[in-house]
Amino acid sequence: MAIIYPAHLKNMTAGAFRQIKKQGLTTGSGGCLSIDVVHGAAANTALFLKSTEPLGKYMTALKAAAEESEEMTEVLLKNTNAMVEQARETNKQLNDLSGKMRDGAVKLSSAIEKFNKIAGNTNFAETAKQAESLVNSLERLAVLEASGTLDKVMKAMSK
Repeated sequence: MAIIYPAHLKNMTAGAFRQIKKQGLTTGSGGCLSIDVVHGAAANTALFLKSTEPLGKYMTALKAAAEESEEMTEVLLKNTNAMVEQARETNKQLNDLSGKMRDGAVKLSSAIEKFNKIAGNTNFAETAKQAESLVNSLERLAVLEASGTLDKVMKAMSK
């Protein structure tokens, strides 16, 4: 009776079958693996994770990307914290500036109120004339002092 081999085992030599039986795999006659070798390889994932294997290269690259991601996260967190601290400092400076502006507005309001009291006085026109006369007199005295005649005038008035 004839032995019917599966299509992937056709054209295999007797030597290739002996090698499969003895070692579990062969490279002769197109190559073939025994089921036990396939199950063993599937159970031993360390073979696939070697740095020379495609999966090992992928896992190495994945690990490097994860480390790089952690480093970038740390840098991003540090920069974010610095930005938050800068925002706090800026907010503090804005509050100080706002307080100074309010204080200046209060002082201006007080000065305007005092001016309105003076301007609202019925004698404002007379007070303004007296102030103008005082300023003119002080200017004349300054001219006399600059020319050196003020001392002579003062001596003449005291006699």
